[in-house]
Amino acid sequence: MPHRHRHRPDGPCHFSLMSLSARRRLLMALVPLAVLWLAAAWAGGLLG
Repeated sequence: MPHRHRHRPDGPCHFSLMSLSARRRLLMALVPLAVLWLAAAWAGGLLG
């Protein structure tokens, strides 16, 4: 059952849905880049 917001009984809260999807897209874009950067830094000997 989806989470309902009390302030909009007639429909979903679009702002929270958009912010959640935007945050998820940003996280899904940044996490692989961070992993690749850490792997490259470790392979290059920058992390010791």
